[in-house]
Amino acid sequence: MIRILPIFKGYTVDARLSQFRKVFKSGAIEFVDFDSEKGDALLTEYIKTIDVNSDGFNQIARAIL
Repeated sequence: MIRILPIFKGYTVDARLSQFRKVFKSGAIEFVDFDSEKGDALLTEYIKTIDVNSDGFNQIARAIL
């Protein structure tokens, strides 16, 4: 089954891999792990935008707990 991953501030949010990814027009890809300083800041902001009863919130919770 194909799953469409959420986008937050231009980053694809991949809870399974615990990272944010951004692809630039040049073809370069930026990987930001949830446990990095930048990833932690993005994750904190992202969590505030999702419903705590959603499947997306449960995926994030499993990734970080």
